[in-house]
Amino acid sequence: MLLPSDLRMRLARCQWRTSRMKRGLQKGSRRSTMFGSSLDFSDFRAYQPGDDVRQIDWNVYARTKRHYIKRFLDEQELSLAIYLDCSLSMGLEEEKWRAAQAVTAAIAHIGLANDDRVSVIPVSKKNVPYVNKKGIVFSNEMVRQVESYSASETDDFFASLSRYRQPKAVLSFLISDCFKPAAELIQHLKAVQAHQQLRIVHLLSETERNPALSGDLKLIDVENGDDIVQVSMNRQVLRQYQERLTEHSRSLEKQCNQRGIGYVQVSAGQPLEEMFFFEMRKLGWLA
Repeated sequence: MLLPSDLRMRLARCQWRTSRMKRGLQKGSRRSTMFGSSLDFSDFRAYQPGDDVRQIDWNVYARTKRHYIKRFLDEQELSLAIYLDCSLSMGLEEEKWRAAQAVTAAIAHIGLANDDRVSVIPVSKKNVPYVNKKGIVFSNEMVRQVESYSASETDDFFASLSRYRQPKAVLSFLISDCFKPAAELIQHLKAVQAHQQLRIVHLLSETERNPALSGDLKLIDVENGDDIVQVSMNRQVLRQYQERLTEHSRSLEKQCNQRGIGYVQVSAGQPLEEMFFFEMRKLGWLA
């Protein structure tokens, strides 16, 4: 099961934090700094002609002989977009792809549980229709849709993002293995970042973190099938690989921080509870 029932209940008690809010088409369950018609009382102000007389507080009038109306915090709908990298490298290992699906479903479930409008966009050459739902009643449908996606098409995830961009999204998550030079990756994100908050979930498998390889090998780029490297695997080569991977991850995290883009690196074998309730909460993403 992609999301066990006990985990769903825990996720439903969380909420995505964002520094940017803009009015959606419908009411949501998030307190805004704007005034509206929720049940969350804020303060009073003097009655003015044209105000709704039903909002007059007669208890205050009895004490002051002046008409005051109650003001309430407006509840806003957050529009959330989740971009899932469906390129071949994401599906090379079943554990990694299942982890990508589970992270996507969990992010969506939190949004739906908070009455946010959630879009899940599978970025691939297949032009798979994306899902756009609002409300916890659609959680099961959303999870089933995410489970139906496959990572089987070669495509440049980050270069393709501008075609899939959801202009009304306030908060966007990108789930990818980020196999692209950090500077080039950030350049592609500039077209997506305008007027919204971005967060990257950098997902790697244990094989990618610590390859258990030895001997003379021919390594082929699964994305294009053309780039071939002949290598004799030994401890020194593996150490150099891990150093370059660490350097790449740190460079990406640094450049994301410089542009105000959230970044977290997780492992495919890592429990979802640890990813969300520790890693993401530590970063201030979750309330």
